[in-house]
Amino acid sequence: MSQKTNTMKRGYVKEMTKISVLSAVAAVLMLIEFPLFFAPEFYKLDLSEVAVLIGGFALGPMAAMMIELIKVLLNLALNGTVTGGVGEAANFIIGCSFVLPASIIYYKNKTMKSAIIGMAIGVFSMAVVGSLAN
Repeated sequence: MSQKTNTMKRGYVKEMTKISVLSAVAAVLMLIEFPLFFAPEFYKLDLSEVAVLIGGFALGPMAAMMIELIKVLLNLALNGTVTGGVGEAANFIIGCSFVLPASIIYYKNKTMKSAIIGMAIGVFSMAVVGSLAN
């Protein structure tokens, strides 16, 4: 095996490891939920999108989508479902609608300004998609 192949495999394993760790952190953060006092009981605030957003900024939009998917699947395995998978699918779609625009914009121009603009567009996108998904 050539040195170039070993280096490529090592880079792939490193990225897979980062995705796995961020997915696990996001799944643990998803277990910690705060009820919103002004909304129905099933609306809860969880901070799991922070880990997904960090992964999107550090590794790119495709990695963010993988982290989001693994996070939802881990939560499904840990907590089960009371919505028949509909809530989990909506969580994935809404999470991707926030993280993907932010990470795509940041991926093209890695500045603080583009990160803030990306997150603002992501919040708007999440509001639109979330209202349709719910």
